[in-house]
Amino acid sequence: MKAKKNLISRREAVCLGGLATAAIALRSRAEDAGGAVVLENERLRVAVDPANGARLLAFAVKRDGRWLDVSPDGRAAGSTTKACSWMMIPYSNRIENGVFRFEGKEFQLKNGAAHAIHGDARNHPWKIAEQKSALLKCSLRSADFSDFNWPWPIDIGAEFSLEGNVFAQRLTIRNRGSTTMPAGFGWHPYYLRTLTQPDEPALLQMKFAGVYPDTNGNCIPSGPAAAPTADFDFSKPFAIPHDRKYDHCMSGYDGKGSIEWPRSGVKLEYDCSPNVTHLVFYNPPDKPFFAVEPAANANNGVNLLDRGDPTSGVIALPAGDELKANFSIKVTA
Repeated sequence: MKAKKNLISRREAVCLGGLATAAIALRSRAEDAGGAVVLENERLRVAVDPANGARLLAFAVKRDGRWLDVSPDGRAAGSTTKACSWMMIPYSNRIENGVFRFEGKEFQLKNGAAHAIHGDARNHPWKIAEQKSALLKCSLRSADFSDFNWPWPIDIGAEFSLEGNVFAQRLTIRNRGSTTMPAGFGWHPYYLRTLTQPDEPALLQMKFAGVYPDTNGNCIPSGPAAAPTADFDFSKPFAIPHDRKYDHCMSGYDGKGSIEWPRSGVKLEYDCSPNVTHLVFYNPPDKPFFAVEPAANANNGVNLLDRGDPTSGVIALPAGDELKANFSIKVTA
């Protein structure tokens, strides 16, 4: 009887050891060493860090049977950016001096010296609501943070999903305050200049109606949006220069367009919800990446709204109401 018991114990140990090994392997696929959640399917792989603003740390596509980064990996040694994308909530880009007027009242945000940039949702930990191999849902309640830099309490939900060759991002913003608030949002994805070949061209094709002038060089519109000049004609494939800086906001964006690396055989196609009416193109010549940022509102949009600019893109969100938006990237590789 004793020998039989020992035999069963050894068998159980082998079985439990196998289960433990499988559990470790599963955990390594779902979560990296830094605690980021890794989503993966047969075509795409992304890493999201809920504990740090639900930021996107990596975005890779499978090409010729191997993973290829299309965005800078914020986890890599020597990386010059800690994230390759993040959500800008409850406003995209900057608010001049952190001051704005809405419905006759003036509000002062913190960090005004830096023009109160990119909202505050990216600066707080999010909670995981649901997690699967190719799906992650997160949430954030601003009321949980006494230092949240926005006058109205808001609840935010974000969803990241891999659906075949489509990386879909969806968000919701609910106004938990007692009065209407100005709402905006955006996504800030970075992409690598080159993928598989040195100095290969990256082509940008996007349609929009106007470009805001920036005569002060501070990314704050210095006048109303004007028709694009030849330097901003992205209606046909535009080779992104390595030696010229762009940091401009465009209005009347149609929510579509593409980014392509022809020599590497990789193409990304945007598809945004109708309330995504603005686009920011950021091209720093001293960096190995650029950004193409779909957004609801213009830079300094709340102040443009107060001045009666119809292109502000700011959404008046009544108390208790919720807005929804989505941003999908279809990958061909």
